[in-house]
Amino acid sequence: MAELSRILTAIGVVAAATGLTLYGVGVAQVEPGGLSRDAGIVLMIGGVIAAVIGIVMSRQIPEEE
Repeated sequence: MAELSRILTAIGVVAAATGLTLYGVGVAQVEPGGLSRDAGIVLMIGGVIAAVIGIVMSRQIPEEE
């Protein structure tokens, strides 16, 4: 369970950052509103959800002494 929470957190943060970059590229294009913008929004939302789930999972694991 600890490994899964770490993996979800890491992948979620990276996906959200990649989505933000892709969204910025999509908005800065000559014709805004294409696939880059939509994919960026999906990656940002999915990444934030995965990161939050990973963080909540890691908080539920009892600490080992």
